[in-house]
Parts: sequence; structure tokens; C-alpha cells
Amino acid sequence: MSSFLDPSCFRWPTKVIAARLTLVLALVLTALSQSTRAQFLACELRSLSRAGGQSGTSFPVRATSGSNLEELDSLVFSHPGITAELGSLDPLPFSEQRRPDYGNFIITVAKDVPAGRYALRVAGRGGLSNPRALIVTTLPFDTATSVSHATDAATSLKPSTLTQAKATTAEIDYFQFPAEKSVSYRVELLAHQIDSRMIGQVIVYDPSGRQIALARGADDVDPVLEFEAELEGNYQIAIHDFTFRGGDEYPYQIVVQPLASAVDMIPVRPDARLHWLTRAATLPSNFVWDPTNTTPATIDQPQSLEIPATATRFFPDDHSDTVFRFAAAQDQTLAFDIASHRLGEPTDARLIVQRIEPIESAAPKLHTVLNVDDSQTLSDGAVQWTTKDPVGLLKVPVTADYQLVVRDLDVGRSLRDRQIFRVNVRPAAPGFDLVAFRLYPNKDINNSQPFGSKLFRGGSEVIRVMALRRDGWTGSIRINVENLPAGIQATETFIAANQTQTQIVLTATEDAANSRQEIRVVGTNEDGTLEQTAVPATIAWGKGAGRDYIRTRLMQQLFVAVSDRDLSPLTITVGDNKVVEVKKGEAISLPVKITRREGGKTNVVLRARDFPPGASGADLTIAADKSEGSFAIKTGKTPPGTYSLWLQAESKIKVKPNPQSLQRAQAYRDSLQKLQEDPTQKENLEAIKAAIVAADKAIEAAKPLAADRELTVYLPTSNVTLRVIEP
Repeated sequence: MSSFLDPSCFRWPTKVIAARLTLVLALVLTALSQSTRAQFLACELRSLSRAGGQSGTSFPVRATSGSNLEELDSLVFSHPGITAELGSLDPLPFSEQRRPDYGNFIITVAKDVPAGRYALRVAGRGGLSNPRALIVTTLPFDTATSVSHATDAATSLKPSTLTQAKATTAEIDYFQFPAEKSVSYRVELLAHQIDSRMIGQVIVYDPSGRQIALARGADDVDPVLEFEAELEGNYQIAIHDFTFRGGDEYPYQIVVQPLASAVDMIPVRPDARLHWLTRAATLPSNFVWDPTNTTPATIDQPQSLEIPATATRFFPDDHSDTVFRFAAAQDQTLAFDIASHRLGEPTDARLIVQRIEPIESAAPKLHTVLNVDDSQTLSDGAVQWTTKDPVGLLKVPVTADYQLVVRDLDVGRSLRDRQIFRVNVRPAAPGFDLVAFRLYPNKDINNSQPFGSKLFRGGSEVIRVMALRRDGWTGSIRINVENLPAGIQATETFIAANQTQTQIVLTATEDAANSRQEIRVVGTNEDGTLEQTAVPATIAWGKGAGRDYIRTRLMQQLFVAVSDRDLSPLTITVGDNKVVEVKKGEAISLPVKITRREGGKTNVVLRARDFPPGASGADLTIAADKSEGSFAIKTGKTPPGTYSLWLQAESKIKVKPNPQSLQRAQAYRDSLQKLQEDPTQKENLEAIKAAIVAADKAIEAAKPLAADRELTVYLPTSNVTLRVIEP
């Protein structure tokens, strides 16, 4: 019996029954995930009405799902050649000023904006959102407002046109396009690459209804397939999410191009990282390759390398090894790096280094001196920075000729036909790379979601910084934030020796001005000889919708946004902003001070978060009528070193989400009242009364936004730097 995931039954009615069962499970998991979310007032953008456009054109865009998206008045892009204008509405009766049409924008892409993927953020009353992808293409761009689910009425698809649609729950989308006999075509679906939840599956049928090609995506890979048309006529494409989910959070873009003239949707450029995958943070931002390199590199015809060396190849179709040869001197330490999985390829590479021992009148003998499979594995408990790419160090045992063997342990081709890898061999250069991302405020990091920035005056936010250590480097890393706007403070923090992460707490003063600014996180070693700017990252999707993992990716910019219309009910500081010195094994008490304001008169529970290894601290509760306390820390077996730590405060606060909206509604109502009382307006009296009725309704609608809303929040305290010394 065929499964509903079996391609042979895609046209059977029974597929819908199984698909709906899958949908129910996905919806239940999503509901459970969302029920555990805390409530916050910062923007979270989940989807857009349109995620792309042709260069040199203008097009409408609106946010279609998310939270705290009230009064969206601007868009922020990662390229200055992309701009947006907020729409407007006719003036209210007896008013001459046009009104902002919040959330509805016209985006204009300049002709000179290169094709590729860019970041879009929305901004409004909820601050600045997390980024979502926007594709700029040289091809015409179309949107399919509705797509047929019937094979006998497939939606027409224009060749060489990028078309956007969204997956439909428990259904298959059918397109058709004309193809010429003996012409080869490329069919490409973009879903993961435009921040969609969708795992795409694409099937192509020829004019006789015969299935001729199938490609399926994965969590980090979108499907691409190529075929040659054996018949003239209309070909059909069947598209669906692999588990038949759908809705606004499952957009996709589809394009069919003649292979001979096909253009890449996301070209590789020196000024942009390749796939926005967080695991690619260790690759240089200007990394490029030449996919046309076909120089033989086999066991019979190995390619010679001159160290330092880089080489790029496609993994062979027959799954054979790729072999390189090089000479190395005794005691030289070499770093070997195979990049493929980090480039977005569905691969699992292995590298083997072998010393070549010549044998007179016989084949040389090979001695394996290095054998590496998966390398980077770094996690904060929920977010995984992992890769299947092998990276290894070798101290050369003897001066000799060596060979490097590269093979792909994942021999499947269902996700992508041609899979690229890059070899990099160089002298070891110990150091580090950094990744920085906004930490979602919750007591359970497994509930992490996409999250924007909205700093209340007197409020605070956390940025997590993780270190990916290179070539055996183990030293301490000093972390600072540059380009902070006036009124925002960030204490210098440390990633201790042999540790992998720290947290930066950004705090706004009570008089901080309204601002929105790009910031940089910079790390240096103790003597300043090494310096790295952190690669910004973002959480693209939290757990839910049938996927039990948190999806992350790289981005180009890290922002902070300050709201001067909101005052935090609580500000919590620990210590006195000085380095605290303590002997290993001893305990220390840190003073805690709470500044309470309107809406912050409740208990505050403080918990240890990301403490140094071996250190601990019991939860501390400060009663609603108290503003001071003392948090005890036991260092235990904490190794000597300099550490940065913070506490997380859980409390219930009361805030007014948007009192200004009520003030505006009331001001307009007052102006109408004055007109009603003006004897010169007798001729307009009935119209004024009707406007007053409408204004009263607007006031009632705005009142909840000006009323106290109780929120459970998780606030960071100020940072504390702890120096542990030997007794």
C-alpha cells in the first residue's frame, strides 16, 4: 500500500485524509509551543504578502502574520537601493491631513541593486522587528493570488518568471508551462531561502501525464531539478509542503527557466554570505568558488596543491573519492577545512590525510595520519551551531609527500544533483569567530522565537555572543559593543578561556531618545592582537508546526531600537559595575537594587543564568514592597579566570501598550466637539454629528490600548564581571 508521501499516489483522493491527520498533529504542536510563550511588546515578523520583486520596479507589501505589529510606519532594508513609502488614507471628516495607512507599503528597488537576497524589517509601535528575506531578481516577478488544486485546470506559469504563492493546507498546487521538445529546463523552488516554514516537494509531469522528475527539500535545502523535454506541449508542476502544511507562513517562489539561459536566483557575490546559515559563520564573507573547475582529482589523477591552497569541486556522481597531493615539512602544523554543509549543501564530507611512503618497484604504502568527520558542535542548550563539515589540525610527523582524500558519506542525490565542496589547507592560525544574536526573553530557552528590539527607557535587552574557536585556540575573549546610540549602555563582558559564550546586556537610561541604530559586537583577545567582529544571526523560527528544533540563520546587521514613549516598570542592577574578585571555592554576595516605577510593584524572582562552570546560586525573591536584596554565588570548582554573568528576573508588570492612540482619537473628537459648538457650522451640523458618532467608536476601540495590560516578563539584570583567582 502506498503512503501519502509516496509520489505514486499524489493524484489519489486518499492523500487528503492522511494529509489532514498530519495537519492536525502540526496544529496541536504549534498550539502547545505558542501557549508557552511569554507576552512581550516587541515586534515579531513571521511573514510578508510578498518576499521579492524585480530590480527597477515598485510593488506593494504588507506584513501578513506576526505579533505586536501595530502602527507599522516604516521598513528597514539591508541595501540602501531598496526603499519603501508608507501608504496613506483620505483625511477624516473635517480634517485636511491625510492619515497613515499603517502596515501598507510600496517598495521600490533601484535598477542598480544586484540580484540576490536582502533583509527586510518592519518598524512601528512595537519597535523594530526581526528580519525576513526579500529576493531581488532580474527576472519578471509575479504573484499568484490563487493556485489551482486540480490537475485538469492547472494555473499557468510563465517561463523565466519568478512567481510567488503559498502552500495550501492538505492540498497540492498545480502549475503548467509550455516546453519545447529537446530543450533542457531547470525548475527551482525557493522556500527555506525566503524564510518560509515550508519543506518543498516538486514533481514534473510531461504532457502525457507521466512523472519525469521529482525533487524534495529539507529543513535547510530547497529543491532544484533539471530535465530535458522529450515531448512538445504543456508540462505540469505539482508543489506542496512535504507534510502538507500551509498558510501565510509557508510562502514559496517557483521559477522555470531554459537551462541554457538560466540565471541564479541568489548569485554568489563577494559582498554577501552564501546561504545565511549560522553554521557558515566560520567562512569568510568574500568566499566565492568557480563551479566550472573540472580538473581531474582522482586516485589515479590527483591534483597537486601548493600550501596554502584552496580548491573547489563538485562531489563526483559515482561517489568516488576526490584526491589532492601536497608536500609538508616535519613539525609543521596544518589546518584542514572542507566546506560543503556550511554552503547549504546536503552533504556529509569526510577528510583523510595519508602519508605516502614510496616502495621500490611497488605501489606506495599509505599511512593515515588524520581522519575527520563532523567537526563543529556548539550549542547553548537549544540553538545548535553544528556542521557536518570536517575540520582538523595535523602536526606533520615527517617531511614527506601526503595526500588528502575527500569523500561524501551522504551518497543520496534526492535533494540536489550537483553538490559543491571547498578544500582549504593552510598553516594553523589559532583564533576565533563570533556569532551574536538577540536572546529571546524566557525562562526556558527552548521556547525561543524570532524577536525584534524595543528598549523601553530604563529597560534592558540581552544579546548572546558565542565563540567558534579555531585551530586549537583557548584564550579569553573580551567583548564590547560599538556604535551604540546615546543613552544606551553596555558593560564590557568576557568569554572565559575554554568557554564558548557570554551575554551582553543593553540598558537604556530613563531619558534615552527615540532611536534605531545598527550596532557591532567586537571581540579581542587579552593583548589585542586578535580582533573579530561578530557575525549577526537571528532565530528564523522557533519550535512548532511539527518541527522540534529552533531554526537560525546569519544576517547582515544587528540593530537596537529605543522607544521614548515607554518607561520600563523595573530596572534591576547587580553589583556596582566593578570587577568582583573572589578566591576559587569561596562564596560572594552581590547587592541587587530594583528601581520600581508605575506597573512594577510586584514580587521579583532572580535566577542564575549562564554562570561560570562550577558556580551556582539559589533563586532570590525580592518582595513587592522591597527594592534591595543580596544574591549569593558559590564558585565551587570554577577554574581561575575572568567571567561575565547576569541574572534573569521574572516578574509580572503592568504596561499601557499604546496610550498615544487614545490621545489622538480623543484630540480628534475634541476638535469635532468645537465645530459642533461653532455657530458658523450650522450647515454642517448633521455631518459633524455623524463624525462624532464615528469618533466615539474609535475612542472605544482605542481604550484597551491605553489600559493596563499585565505581562509576565523575563528581564536581564546588569552584567557582573567575576574574576576567580587561586586561593
